[in-house]
Amino acid sequence: MKFIITSSLIFLISLSLNFASDLKMPKEIKKTYTTQTRSYDGKPGSNYWQNYSAYNIKAEIEPKTRLLTGTEKIIYFNNSPDTLKNIVLKLYQDMYKKGAARNTELNPETVTDGVKLSKLTVDGNNLSLNVNDKLITYQGSNLIIKLSSPLPPKSNKEINVDWNFIIPKGTDIRIGSYGESTFFVGYWYPKVAVYDDIRGWDMISYNAEHEFYFDYSDINVEIKVPKGFGIWATGMLQNPKEVFNDVYLKRYNESLTSDNLINIVTKQDSGKEIYKHQNGFTTFKYSVNNISDFAFGMSDFYLWDGTSIEIEPGKRVACFSAYNPASDFFTQAATMAKRSIEFFSKEMPGVIYPYPQITVFNGDGGMEFPMIVNDGQFSNTINDVYVTTHEIAHMYFPFYVGTNETRYGWMDEGMAYFLPWDLQIELSKFDHRTRAAVGFSKWAGNEMDIPMILPSVLSRDPHLSMISYYKPALAYEMLKSALGEELFAKGLKEFIARWNGKHPTPWDCFYTFEDVAKKDLSWFWNPWFFESHIPDLAIKDLKTENGKTKILIENVGNLPLPIDLTLILEDGSQTKLLASTSIWENGNKEVWLEIEEKSKVKLVELLNKNTPDADASNNKVEVKD
Repeated sequence: MKFIITSSLIFLISLSLNFASDLKMPKEIKKTYTTQTRSYDGKPGSNYWQNYSAYNIKAEIEPKTRLLTGTEKIIYFNNSPDTLKNIVLKLYQDMYKKGAARNTELNPETVTDGVKLSKLTVDGNNLSLNVNDKLITYQGSNLIIKLSSPLPPKSNKEINVDWNFIIPKGTDIRIGSYGESTFFVGYWYPKVAVYDDIRGWDMISYNAEHEFYFDYSDINVEIKVPKGFGIWATGMLQNPKEVFNDVYLKRYNESLTSDNLINIVTKQDSGKEIYKHQNGFTTFKYSVNNISDFAFGMSDFYLWDGTSIEIEPGKRVACFSAYNPASDFFTQAATMAKRSIEFFSKEMPGVIYPYPQITVFNGDGGMEFPMIVNDGQFSNTINDVYVTTHEIAHMYFPFYVGTNETRYGWMDEGMAYFLPWDLQIELSKFDHRTRAAVGFSKWAGNEMDIPMILPSVLSRDPHLSMISYYKPALAYEMLKSALGEELFAKGLKEFIARWNGKHPTPWDCFYTFEDVAKKDLSWFWNPWFFESHIPDLAIKDLKTENGKTKILIENVGNLPLPIDLTLILEDGSQTKLLASTSIWENGNKEVWLEIEEKSKVKLVELLNKNTPDADASNNKVEVKD
């Protein structure tokens, strides 16, 4: 009995010292603290592990038919304490199959036969591709491989796959065909699913709406295309001398070290032989280590710009854009990427960009991939700037910090919406805080306003976007108000430092901020992430006594928000009365603020376009004589 009491006391003291909030936690998450793969101070636990893969991929593309044919060898390393009886492969292109379950309607021309496997071996043994033989099982976009010999801890399996599919066209869902000879190819190779310490295999099927959860891997890729085509991809080009003719090789190499913009391929180069070829084909080789995914764009007529930036002594980042000659905005894309890398490295989040390059590819919409983003051109500068900077912000979340987008989309989308706000004002004179505040204010409180902590797969658009983008970005801004800029920045940097290259949960993020701040922040986490409340502050009362004006603010909606009061005085002047989000830290529903002014107060108004407020009718009080 004495041992039990002592152990309990030690546990409680540990929680107290680590400032770990008593937050609601599902049993899948809770067990990770028992097994010590995660810890209440927000750090990876002493027993933390994650599995790893090495991919060697060769692919060939026939542009006229849009057929991609590939072969790959995967070495899958089991670092878990579990013996694995199955291995799960993700076949994302199966989402395009006729009859596949998906959350997005496809044009008839977009429907394909999905991924066609022609060969599958495990440790050199051929597996039957006949599902009736029960060696493989399809579950949506998941392929479950039954292992003839289990995979014990600290060992690996070699998997070889031959496959092909048609690159979709007609409905562009993050990837696709743009005209007859331009493609962006993502989610294209059979990929081992994440097996983690929380749920084991990630078995959520790709449905075209909810995004992804990837393990880290070493990836070597060779892409063979007909002569005249260029390839822009994740990683660094490994064979530029084999690929470029001399004049373009010189320009390419110059761009890697130049602070100025270098036009690698220009309009004047149309019709010239830019790329070397053998027997009518060019093979581009790319390589990258410890990365979560690989994607690429290709075209036979795109222009190509490049520049670079030294973000710390001895480290340069190459910044490229590849674009349709008709896309005027993209002449600025490489320099905008360069400024983005500088901003993210030095200002917000203030963490040195972790990769050797970034490429902005002119496709459609906006979607992030490691070291390359697929962006369309929009009708105004505000959206052009927003999409480019937002997608580049994703290099930190979910790529550098490997969050689970499928279950917690707000961990990456909200952060990528939040991080570039000041950069976007600089580049487009537009504050996206306002867009988020107005959008959330209109939406909050409807029946689909579910707590953000619930898995994102429970939500659908347009509600999914609100929960993933606007609401969490505003929550981060409100947290910054509560902690102050310096402490917030310290907490964010520490979270990135602890969890880059790993798989954090929301609780890992919450506990890290608490560990850094040395505060219990449950008063903030619970209403913003675990409950459903509306943003609504109200002016409840106003008194003038002995030359002082006292204003009673009520938190009607229960979300912690900063207070921004504008006071109009009798002499025509105006003044401000401010309080940070932390004013609600004690759980109070009402607070009095006071101010002493020489002139009488005539009107008081809660007025900040960047603070959400679902009910403006209670935001203004006029002082009557």
